[in-house]
Amino acid sequence: MKYFLLSLAIVLAGCDAASHTQVLTYEQLVQYPVSCDKKDSQLKELRLIQEVKNFDPDPDNLADMDRAYNGRLKATIWWYTYRCEQ
Repeated sequence: MKYFLLSLAIVLAGCDAASHTQVLTYEQLVQYPVSCDKKDSQLKELRLIQEVKNFDPDPDNLADMDRAYNGRLKATIWWYTYRCEQ
């Protein structure tokens, strides 16, 4: 029983974090202020949005707006790989 309660607490804590994530609009995502100095926190935020949105991995299965949003989200995430030093 102890393990069940611990597992439940962990799951609820994870759900709580995802439920409080502000999902950006497409316009906000386009204007997202990327910064290598804030790379870790911004990538965490963007990946949490990706998790909350849970888009189908095949872009052909997405509606036009979802496809555009998903593409912009991925492009913003990749920006850090190409622009920020490791």
